[in-house]
Amino acid sequence: MCYKQFLPILFFFSGALFFFYPEMLHAQNDTFDAQFYAQKSYDLQKKGMIALGSWAALNIFSGSAGYFLSEKSTKYFHQMNAGWNLVNAGIAGFALYNISQIDASSLSYSQSVIELQKLDKILLLNTGLDIGYMATGAWLWERGLRKKSERLEGYGKALLVQGGFLFAFDIILYLLHSPVTSDLIQISESMTITASGFRIDF
Repeated sequence: MCYKQFLPILFFFSGALFFFYPEMLHAQNDTFDAQFYAQKSYDLQKKGMIALGSWAALNIFSGSAGYFLSEKSTKYFHQMNAGWNLVNAGIAGFALYNISQIDASSLSYSQSVIELQKLDKILLLNTGLDIGYMATGAWLWERGLRKKSERLEGYGKALLVQGGFLFAFDIILYLLHSPVTSDLIQISESMTITASGFRIDF
């Protein structure tokens, strides 16, 4: 595959590094504030969905143009990229809408823990699906070569790229989000019951 097909990926990940950099500078909150961590989670999810939507827009644009300007397997590579990212765009848009409807200040401590742990589990589950996408892409690519099918070859390459991106996306989001969950859970472990209620030890 021509290296130029991967240039959008390199540009995207370079931009994403700066986009997520503030989240990498992780700092704990010094008060017992479950809503702080819930809001931090939602802010991170929002950034993730903006990144996913941007990736989708990039692929829809470049894939649509590439389909008409390319030939052979590259034509189908671009076609699959564009089609696949119509779904990604829908997922990102739906998620951003849902996040905008959530009021983190209304969540209790237990609700915040449940929500954050649920996202961590979903991200880990998604990495397994991403590996499946890449395996399917490799199989289609190999089958396309054996059957001399430019369509299967192009679709296989595209699935490898898209599965690889989603795998990196889910892993990075998990690595950024799981420390937020851990910090929230550690609050309960630092609680001390007293005669007048409870005390938080930092």
